[in-house]
Amino acid sequence: MQLNWKHVSLSAATVLMLAACGTAEEEADNNKDTQMEQEETVEQSQGSEAESDKGTEDQQEASEQEQERGPERELSYQSGDSMQTGKAKLTESDEMDYSIYVLDGYQLTSEEPNKDVLYWNEDEQIFMRIETFGSDADYKMLTEQMIDSLEYEGGEAADVSGEYSLADASGIEEPVIRQLDTKEGLTTGAVFKKDGMAVRLTIFGTPEADQTDALLSMGATIGQK
Repeated sequence: MQLNWKHVSLSAATVLMLAACGTAEEEADNNKDTQMEQEETVEQSQGSEAESDKGTEDQQEASEQEQERGPERELSYQSGDSMQTGKAKLTESDEMDYSIYVLDGYQLTSEEPNKDVLYWNEDEQIFMRIETFGSDADYKMLTEQMIDSLEYEGGEAADVSGEYSLADASGIEEPVIRQLDTKEGLTTGAVFKKDGMAVRLTIFGTPEADQTDALLSMGATIGQK
């Protein structure tokens, strides 16, 4: 009889142990599920905060760009051995989808389809031709055409990218600036990317007039309307 009670006691203890193990496993599983749910909630919250932060940053950037392209701004440019500063007004092209800040003493006008001219009022032979293209334009071809046009009548166009402020202007990407100095005059070509556009500029001037950097500084402000 004593053996039977021992057997019953052992059986009962075994059942209790198994039940306890099952409960512990269930609690562990429940804790694991709870932890996973909490982690997912945290990740979703962090994702929402990141999206919110990105949206805020995008809005701030758009707002800053809006402020940057106000009706007027000051432009600095090299003239002779000194830096000059002048007031420039935001001006929209009549024919093309861009705007540009134009310094006092210059005027923007349409020359022919897809080409504008920004000329110096004191001498209309000193001017800059402006052409804009979509982001899908063949940039290499535009650059080669610019250089070929400078060297059409002979001579080798010098790389003057480091001599003008356009190369360091805000938003300018992949600038290429070349210049040919002949007895007929000083011709400068520039190609760059900005604001979803490819831009090609051609400046006709003279060393004596010294308007090249002023014209390039205005060209650097080209942006979408």
